[in-house]
Amino acid sequence: MPAESFPARAFPWLLRQKVTIPDRVAGYLSRPELEKRALPTRRKLSVLRASGGFGKTTLMAECCRRLRRNGVATAWISLDENDEPGVLDVYIAFACAEAGLNLDNVPPVRETRPGLASRIGTVLRGIESLGRPFVIAFDELERVSPASVPLLALLLRRAPSNLHLALAGREIPDGLDVASPLLAGHAEAVDTEDLRFSRAEVARFFGLRLSRRALAREVDRSAGWPVALRIARNGMEHEAHDDGDSAYGFLGNWIESRLFATLGRGERDFVLDISLPDWIDAALLDEVLQRNDSMRRFESMAALTGLLEPLSDGGTRRWRLHPLVREHCAGQRLREDPERFAAIHRRIAAALAKRRETIAAMRHAIEGRDPFLAGRILEQAGGVRLWIRNGVPELQRANRLLTEDVVAESPRLKLLRSMALALAGRGNEAQALYRTCPRSIPSSDGYGDFRYPLEDLTVRLGLALYGVSPVGSNWSETLACDAARLTAAADLNPAKRGGIEYGLCILHFLKGEFDAALDRLTAALESSGTDYIALYGGILHGQIDFVRGRLEDARTHFRRARRVAGKCFLLDPTAMTSCDVVQHEIALECNPASAAADPPGVLSALTGHGVPFSYFATASNVLIGARLRSGRVDKALAVADKLVFRSRSAGSTAFLRLIVALRVSVLVIAGRVTEAERAWRRDALPEAPADCVDLTAQSWREMEAVSEARARLSIARRRWKEGRSLLRRLRSVAAELGIRTVEMRALALFVSLEQQAGHTQASLRHLTEYLRLFAEAPYAWPLVRDRATCANALRMYLDLGADASHRQAACSLLAMCDADSGSAPSLSERELEVLHRLPGRRDKEIAAELGLSTHGVRYHLRSLFAKLGAGDRAEAVRRAWDMGLIPDDS
Repeated sequence: MPAESFPARAFPWLLRQKVTIPDRVAGYLSRPELEKRALPTRRKLSVLRASGGFGKTTLMAECCRRLRRNGVATAWISLDENDEPGVLDVYIAFACAEAGLNLDNVPPVRETRPGLASRIGTVLRGIESLGRPFVIAFDELERVSPASVPLLALLLRRAPSNLHLALAGREIPDGLDVASPLLAGHAEAVDTEDLRFSRAEVARFFGLRLSRRALAREVDRSAGWPVALRIARNGMEHEAHDDGDSAYGFLGNWIESRLFATLGRGERDFVLDISLPDWIDAALLDEVLQRNDSMRRFESMAALTGLLEPLSDGGTRRWRLHPLVREHCAGQRLREDPERFAAIHRRIAAALAKRRETIAAMRHAIEGRDPFLAGRILEQAGGVRLWIRNGVPELQRANRLLTEDVVAESPRLKLLRSMALALAGRGNEAQALYRTCPRSIPSSDGYGDFRYPLEDLTVRLGLALYGVSPVGSNWSETLACDAARLTAAADLNPAKRGGIEYGLCILHFLKGEFDAALDRLTAALESSGTDYIALYGGILHGQIDFVRGRLEDARTHFRRARRVAGKCFLLDPTAMTSCDVVQHEIALECNPASAAADPPGVLSALTGHGVPFSYFATASNVLIGARLRSGRVDKALAVADKLVFRSRSAGSTAFLRLIVALRVSVLVIAGRVTEAERAWRRDALPEAPADCVDLTAQSWREMEAVSEARARLSIARRRWKEGRSLLRRLRSVAAELGIRTVEMRALALFVSLEQQAGHTQASLRHLTEYLRLFAEAPYAWPLVRDRATCANALRMYLDLGADASHRQAACSLLAMCDADSGSAPSLSERELEVLHRLPGRRDKEIAAELGLSTHGVRYHLRSLFAKLGAGDRAEAVRRAWDMGLIPDDS
């Protein structure tokens, strides 16, 4: 999320507020005809567009509450400038779930073209499956981030027939086409003039208590503007109404002449002061204004009744001034007394910093014209240790609030920015900035500040974790020694010790030292136990169980990690997709046919920002493997090319070595062996078998990818002796480390090598060993990936009288090889025409285009479902796309 927003983990009340339909305002005036027009279920799209204060939100909320009372599932999202696409799609899914949409059993949707949000696709499929009306209402449309407009446009274009959208805002953002549905009669528009109160409505709004002259005066002064009428009525009800004749044309004039007319100078200053915090509570106000009666004083001002809006926090009572009033008051405070404006913002910053609300405190420091105070607040909050404590999004938000001057003055903040650059996938810049950081900071006692080496170590661990520094380099070896020495310090507090232990856990994991990794993870959880470590430590523990062949234990750890992600890191896309990626890897390895769709958002995460090395390795395997599984070698190569370009431009050395090796394997599978050899030499990958499996210079993931690619090159060039030597070493190392997935990959390649070399007995011997391991860990993908040769070996094995204990496993694997042959069914010309129109069209539309009846279209659909083995339209499209029957630009 952008820097200006609050993390949902720290402010769950904020997320709840964004997806909660506002309560009915006091004194609401029912307008039946207008409510009927604005009711979202009357049209596919309802648009409420008007200036501020005309009651758009009030009307749309009234309609949504009515729909809910009538049993219509209705989701609400309040938009703001911080809702980037990776956050807004989470809000939409969360709001729909709050409205009763169950997404647990909805299969994810493949990103079939750039810009298609898989999470939104899943939501749309879930809504379509309901079979009854579903409403999504978006409020404050004018505040939406430009980057998120395509996401809303996607909802408009792809909405199923039972989805109704309602939009309320001051402006319609560029790129959101509401004109087309309006012209087609599929939308209802309510504008400023519709929302303006008529004379009769003004009279009813004041309870029919106004004289004819008083009514004429209010109609004239307010021009039917609901917010002005509300303020005027508040004044009358509390006997503070000013009957003067001064005209007003702007909200500021109205507030000054009517709202503040009954306030003394001190009261007015008080209101201007309390407009500066984003939200207020009694303790915060008292501390900032140096009083002990702030809330009582505010609540005693009868003229302000109804303008202090409650915020739900599940604990502390919090409020905020009505946004329009707050905007005017904050502007007035700045214009009238700039020094006081800045001083109060600095006091707010100090008060929030004590509450560990770091980002909000930094923002107020900047408003107070003191960016160096923002830097000090961040340092006091732990600097780069924010990453371990609160996760990547909060660290990135903090970094974006730092100016270059502030960073240049603080070595600790240079470290934080280095880490932020690495997290953003800008490894070259991260390493260059890190080299400018001094290695020690002197202090008055002569010993130096102990926090600095700790932060230095945290950044170095981060650079290794995010692939900036290759595992096995002198730099990373020194890092491991320094980290181990620091954790032995007696005066290191538990939270800091936990962070360093977790870093060491990751280093051991990357080297394949799994027992040591688990020991460090246990120490980290015992020392610190932050949500961040619980999440990623759980994923890491599950990955260790997975590669060791302990499937059920792995699934248990992944499920726990996902619960932590959903509870504490809902707005962190990497956290959520990390859980999806590891579970997709299990699906691919155990049942390749079940891993057809990409995990939502993974490719964009790999190419859009920084990710940890383990995530990168797992996700790359999943994305490339899923395409190879369906026979789309060209698509697998396209993904590899994207990742090579990204890794090379970002300076991610470890990422580049791994993805180049994966790309070489794909090139060999595609038959482009000469090109694969050129790629191998260009990136100086090792030639000798011993170097390919050497774990002193690479991670076990790199060893796996490099060794497989080299073995495939050897097999393709019929260098059998070289291939056998390499695979023998790979299997030996994998068996010694207990990496069952790699051991089985080596055996599958051995089967393929000996089969192609014409050594049938050797091939069957390796196959028998593979089947023995398969009985303990049902990883089919290593064998299925080379189905062209391995299927023949399986048939020979069965024909020669297979060992009874392995016969069933051999039959299952052979069935998977045959099912994954990638051959497409034969379709008639008419079936192809219907199939190509399935994405984005209904039966009636297809029938009209092809000159068929809807019954004719459905006849062809039944035939298509049978031939493709699909249960519904979405699955048919997905399977056809996998088989290359639907063009990419469809």
